[in-house]
Amino acid sequence: MKVSRVLLSLSVLAAAQNSVSPVPGAPGQIFASPIQYNGYGFHQPQGLSAVSYLYGDQGTWRQYTGLENIYGYYNVPQSELNQLVAYANGDNPATCADPNGNVLFNLPYESTTVSGVSFEEHNGQGVGGTTRGQPFSQFWFDDNWLARYMSAAYGAPEPGGLFAASTRWQILAFNAAGWPQQQGSAPDQDALTGMYYLAIGDPGSAYDEWKGILGQAAAGYDSNSQQYTYGGLSAEYYLGLWKILTDFLLDAGVSGAEQATLFQHSIALRSTILSEQQQQENGVDIGWLTGRLDASTLINTETTSISVLALCAHARICFEAGLPPLSTPSGFFYRPYHVLSAVAGLSPPGYMVYGPYTSVGTGSYVADFFLRAPSPAGLSVTLDVHDYDASQVLGTNVVSGGQFAGGNQWGRFSVAFTVSNPGNVMEFRVWWGGQGNVDVSAIRIR
Repeated sequence: MKVSRVLLSLSVLAAAQNSVSPVPGAPGQIFASPIQYNGYGFHQPQGLSAVSYLYGDQGTWRQYTGLENIYGYYNVPQSELNQLVAYANGDNPATCADPNGNVLFNLPYESTTVSGVSFEEHNGQGVGGTTRGQPFSQFWFDDNWLARYMSAAYGAPEPGGLFAASTRWQILAFNAAGWPQQQGSAPDQDALTGMYYLAIGDPGSAYDEWKGILGQAAAGYDSNSQQYTYGGLSAEYYLGLWKILTDFLLDAGVSGAEQATLFQHSIALRSTILSEQQQQENGVDIGWLTGRLDASTLINTETTSISVLALCAHARICFEAGLPPLSTPSGFFYRPYHVLSAVAGLSPPGYMVYGPYTSVGTGSYVADFFLRAPSPAGLSVTLDVHDYDASQVLGTNVVSGGQFAGGNQWGRFSVAFTVSNPGNVMEFRVWWGGQGNVDVSAIRIR
């Protein structure tokens, strides 16, 4: 049987017209389609930069002809796995059953399909986007199912070959019907099980799963950045999945004390994910290595998709204070741990964040501003949402020193607003009175 199988595979290869190539102009198609909100929004600037990378020539979005299902990956002899890796070398497109038994296009075993466009596993790139090995032009069903959530959030082309099926990633969109229950207590399994509990309306059990990850994370407090580090989590996608669960737990009915704990880890996880994003030599943000700070690992579709989703989970639009497209006057300080600081005596009183002069659909929203202050007594910060086109402030929250959490802890301060002007040009602003230091991190619109 082994001999006949190899002979059949060779005959299929000879007959097929196989090719894998980038899709010209694909990054220009981001935001070209209507954005579909499925619990995840678009993040600027780093999330958008990562999505542009995946869709670009150096990424994993590929058009192909002659996609073949001729070698297995899971539960097969090592020799067959080796054959798959050797074959799917960036020139030949391959697919096979993923961990849940799904195959792209539902392609039967030992057969070839027509052309398509989907995400391959990786393009052989590692630290800094440098080439570290050959591409793996294996097109997984589950990777593309996952990446579809990212595509929808950025109005980008969605991968081909998907169909209704049970997959572990479906729970990220709160689809519990037929979800293949996770077995085990690894961080990714705990995170997905936590999402399952949220989907069925059991936030208490979801929080228990969250604490299970915390117990594995070896969380330590860094006094320099005044936030947590996570030395016990070796895989980058552990961080992303944990942050996704964290952010959806925030408004799921947990206690006030639990919510305060979640705030600290949401901001710390966000900072860690941003710090571990790879950059090209020209400073452009790209994707994430599969292993945290492990130079031997590569940037792949799965890890980068999860990191992108994590940066704007439970929100429609997410910005970083101190970075474009938001604006900040000179005299404020953008820290290496991804917060913008106003420092009394050094920073000018007034707006420390304004812009980005973008348009949103009409409707009701909440803007969340994450702030902290080491000594909040006497501090005053005004948060507002402003329609520049209509010269109208749509919502305001004046935050006084007594409203800040003690111990330089992060707090979330929200502004509810309704947009009725179709031609709106929106700003999300932070005004600082000049007394007392304050940090601003993420600004999230939900």
